[in-house]
Amino acid sequence: MTLETIGSEEVAELLRCTPQQVEELARAGEIPGLKFGRPWLFVRADLLAYLAEKARAEAQERRAKRQPNAPTPIVKPRRKVAPPLPQPARM
Repeated sequence: MTLETIGSEEVAELLRCTPQQVEELARAGEIPGLKFGRPWLFVRADLLAYLAEKARAEAQERRAKRQPNAPTPIVKPRRKVAPPLPQPARM
């Protein structure tokens, strides 16, 4: 499996900003990136997943502001914790 890496210029086109802004965001930890020597490298799939997650979170915040009295949704964990194993009987 190969991961497509892109540079600051391509990320800037994707985010519609400047390469300098991309590098500032990466330095601040706002977007996932890796400083490899002088240039920054970004994994396209990781960047898109991060952006999608951030967009969903911001949309949720906007919905909460529109409906301030609405209950916050309960997020269930994906995996259930296995029940504890029964203890052997002591004699």
